[in-house]
Amino acid sequence: MVSLVLLLFGTQVLCSWAASHASEARAAFLSPPCNTTAAEEAADLALRQINADRREGYVLRLYRIFSVQEHPQEISSSAFYLVLDVVDTECHVLSKKLWKNCKARPAHGTVYGQCKAIIYINQARNIAHLNNYECILQPVPPRYIWSVCPDCPVDDGPTEPKYLEAAVQSLAKFNEESEQAHYFSVLNVTRASMQWVIGPAYFVEFLIQETSCSKNDTIADISKCKPLSLELAQIGFCKGSVANSDLEHEQFVTISCEIYNLQDPATEEGKQQAKQTPGKSSQSHQQAFPSETNPFSPYLEKTVGSVKILPASTEDTYFQRLPESQTKRKDGKPVLPEAVGSTSTLDGQKTQVDKSDLTNPVTGPVILPFPEELSLSDSCPGEAKEVNSILQPLLPKKYTKV
Repeated sequence: MVSLVLLLFGTQVLCSWAASHASEARAAFLSPPCNTTAAEEAADLALRQINADRREGYVLRLYRIFSVQEHPQEISSSAFYLVLDVVDTECHVLSKKLWKNCKARPAHGTVYGQCKAIIYINQARNIAHLNNYECILQPVPPRYIWSVCPDCPVDDGPTEPKYLEAAVQSLAKFNEESEQAHYFSVLNVTRASMQWVIGPAYFVEFLIQETSCSKNDTIADISKCKPLSLELAQIGFCKGSVANSDLEHEQFVTISCEIYNLQDPATEEGKQQAKQTPGKSSQSHQQAFPSETNPFSPYLEKTVGSVKILPASTEDTYFQRLPESQTKRKDGKPVLPEAVGSTSTLDGQKTQVDKSDLTNPVTGPVILPFPEELSLSDSCPGEAKEVNSILQPLLPKKYTKV
């Protein structure tokens, strides 16, 4: 009997301790409205840095702020824990273009999803640092596209041989007409679709790489040309199409390409702007990047993140229900990803904003695990940044626990 009483007492104490720490953890976070200037600026900076960190895929564009939580820290600084609804654009990430300068794709070509991100912003020290991010995307289910636009092309597997052939054919037109010093070859097809017009028409987007073959030489087979090393080569992004006319027995080819010099210092300007804190010009902002002269640099962990693209689903997949981790709690619900490279762990104490000046000893940001509960603000999720008739039905009006 005594053992049973002790067991019940111990269980009650443990539950009380766990509830107390969970309450303290929640108390560390504020839930600012999703439509505030601070939330908009944090989302903008986070998305800029997510795009700047990537080497594959398309620039992601902000569609809506789904949730924002703020952890205030010393010297006018805060860590923001964001859940952002995003769509991809027509810009490849190698273009280094800012997301606001990239055109959203047509509704039928939308790839959508969510990004979770933790960004630390220190206004006093001119620092905006993305700690980590995780994005999960997927194409809009085909049935939504066909219900609105039955004749619209639907994205297909870009690795199929017919699309590589279309890319090679359209690139031949570019090589013939361009004023580049060397021929280019197809690096890989990044997006592809097919539509029947007056015959099969193939639409492709693909990367190209500069080769060692000079345009001054007559080259019978460009596939035999050796690509230059990435340290020397220019990389391009092309959009091409090959339409076959069964009536006229002709082939119509179109091509447009942008060429990027990955070693061009000018491309770093986009990254500099991506790290820029609100209200600072790219010229005056000097401490967005960790450097030896910045005493805060040793405390900023390298950004860690990933973007995963799921296949098109036949079911409705709401943003907040996308799989976030293979790990699950005992109750079967997914565990939200924890901060990678955290400089401290949760100790149950709420960090207060330090009003002292910059002469105090430098300490690193406090990055807590990503909170399981989303924003408590009634204004979250925020308003959509643009109208997308196909995507809108897939968006829940308010977060509900699953």
